Amino acid sequence: MRRNWFQRLLLSYLPVFLAVAAALILLSVFSAGELAKKEAVRANQVFAQHVMQLVDQTMRTVDRQLIKEIQTNEKLAKFYKSRESERTALDLYETSGKLREIIVNTPFIDSIYLVRASDRTVLSPHLMAGIEQFGDREFIREALNGTGGSRWTDARSYREFDDQGQPVTVVSQVRQVPLLGGEQGIVVVNVRTSAIASAIKEMTESDVSFVRLLDGGGQTLASSQGDGAAVLTSVTSEYTGWTVESGLQGNRSAFAGFSYTSLWSLLHVGLVAAGAVWIVLVTRRNYRPIRSILDRIDAYALQRNSAFAVGGRADQDEFRFIETALDDLVERTISYRKLHEEDLIFRKRNFFLELLEGGSPVTDERFQAEMRRFGMPERIAGLAMAVVEIDKYAELCSRYSQRDQYLLKFALSSVIAEIAQQSGLPAWMEWTSNRELSVLLHLPPEAEDMGAAVRMFENVKLWTNRHLSFTVTVGLGTPALRLDELPGSHAEALEALKYKSAFGSNRIINAASIRAKSQGEVYKHLQLMRAIAQRFRAGEAGWEAEMNRLFAELKEGVFSADDALAVLHSLIHHLQREMTELPPEFGRLWNDDTLPELHRVMEQSDTLDEWRERFAAILSASARRMEAMRTVRTNHTVMLRMKDCIHEQYANPNLSLTFLGSELNVSPKYLSQIFKEEFGVNFLDYVSELRIREAKRLLTESEETVQDIGVRVGYPSVRSFLRVFKKATGVTPGEFRKK
Repeated sequence: MRRNWFQRLLLSYLPVFLAVAAALILLSVFSAGELAKKEAVRANQVFAQHVMQLVDQTMRTVDRQLIKEIQTNEKLAKFYKSRESERTALDLYETSGKLREIIVNTPFIDSIYLVRASDRTVLSPHLMAGIEQFGDREFIREALNGTGGSRWTDARSYREFDDQGQPVTVVSQVRQVPLLGGEQGIVVVNVRTSAIASAIKEMTESDVSFVRLLDGGGQTLASSQGDGAAVLTSVTSEYTGWTVESGLQGNRSAFAGFSYTSLWSLLHVGLVAAGAVWIVLVTRRNYRPIRSILDRIDAYALQRNSAFAVGGRADQDEFRFIETALDDLVERTISYRKLHEEDLIFRKRNFFLELLEGGSPVTDERFQAEMRRFGMPERIAGLAMAVVEIDKYAELCSRYSQRDQYLLKFALSSVIAEIAQQSGLPAWMEWTSNRELSVLLHLPPEAEDMGAAVRMFENVKLWTNRHLSFTVTVGLGTPALRLDELPGSHAEALEALKYKSAFGSNRIINAASIRAKSQGEVYKHLQLMRAIAQRFRAGEAGWEAEMNRLFAELKEGVFSADDALAVLHSLIHHLQREMTELPPEFGRLWNDDTLPELHRVMEQSDTLDEWRERFAAILSASARRMEAMRTVRTNHTVMLRMKDCIHEQYANPNLSLTFLGSELNVSPKYLSQIFKEEFGVNFLDYVSELRIREAKRLLTESEETVQDIGVRVGYPSVRSFLRVFKKATGVTPGEFRKK
């Protein structure tokens, strides 16, 4: 066997670990760079705000100094207020000196001059001249016209003399004199942009970042920017309207604040190496149980000379080998469990049948032990047997396949078990035949009769009627106080089901209720069955009423199913015997159609009501077809007249074929022949049956003497009447009347 799963595990884990470690390192580098960028932006923001504050403070200082001088300096005020006659050269010199003093005391001021509006004269530290002779005359005109505003101007060129060489770049502040009116003139202060740039440079002397100061028009006032600078922060002053831009010099990025040194590299490599070593150690330790399992399987396989030995599995890896061994183990376990369950089911059914048969005694100790083995409830008090029978089972078999029948039976048994459990009557049941489910009920200690069982099976019956396509009839035996009484209780339940034909299907039949009813005698209805057969053969309408009477007597007599079937078989036998007397075409109708349908009804129906309805339908259809066959015969009209004449003259002692021949103008011999063919009975037997039937009615319904009744039915001689009556019924008229 190639024991290479350890290497496979390492090759599975290590690449993933290294990829994840590399990704984490890259993420940490980028995260640090992003953090450095944010810090750089924030630092530039703070720095730009600081520079802007410095510039604003410097320019505010200049502005405040200018305002102070305008408000407090008498020499400046004297320049604007004195008349021309009052001004002396000394005053002008002192005012000019004051301007130089202001420039000296305020380092950022490059130049300052006064403009008097009354005579449009300009005074600077170096000269006094008219506006038109002053080098900054254009700016003065705009300031006097009020187009300059009160803010510091954008960068502009300034020269004091026309013949001055290179102009200087300054920003200017103009203040009116007086401050609120400005009718006397203005004061102009110029600050050289190079001075501002020098001040900013002292603050931002760095090869990493830069600062650029822009005026309101976007012109650069000061800048420490190199080529390719990236602006990170921009701050605009509300006072001057200027903007400070700050960023990183050259091609530097925000990552410049983060240095991935060799120390970090060594740390990362060390951590990755430590993780790889840890994976190897953990994998080796986790592989030990697998190795142990393989060794144990090998040892077992060698002992058993099994195909799972190492030599026979050299082409498999460890887990494939373990999987094969486990599959074999699971298969063996499932097979063993299946055999055990089948054996348990077989033993359970055999023990159930043993209880019902009662061949060998079963002790309470064995019963309790078997109940525990089968997972069934142990006996608490009394037991009772019930048998649940599927009604019209033959019809069920014709409608459903074998598989569907099993499903329906399983549903029925499951519902009975559930309802029994809910009713506090634990049940054990087995199918003892295709249509019968025997149920062993555990009765509660307080139960004195089968009332609880009856209520439970009523619920079963209601559920079956509602959810299944068939009905059930339940036979209940009497309670068994001892185990040896169970066979008797089961026999009583089966016996109760035999009376389903009398009580009807889809009900509960208690064995105790059958004992309370008088059971009928099977063979006392032979005369009635013979009369039904004779009337049916002759096509007389009274056979249906006689058959309804037969079924009513069977139902009142509480006949069991076996006894009722015996009576019906006897009825069919009488009908069969009478039909053999008819012509062949009638016999074929009976044998091919009517008789098979009657036998089929007896197999498919369960109750007397069902048998009566279906017998009546089949025999009525057959009678109609027989009547149709008689109608097409040539002598049918003559036979009907002969039959009517017999029914009218049956009490006439002189009734004979000769008498009828003279009445119908047909020879007696021919009448005898066609009567036999038409009705399947000879003339004398038919007349005798008619007379005896009427005699029975009179014996039952009247109190006339036997002799008078004999005379009324055509037997003037009492002896002849007694002989014929006993031959037909088996008893004398007097005995018949007594019964």
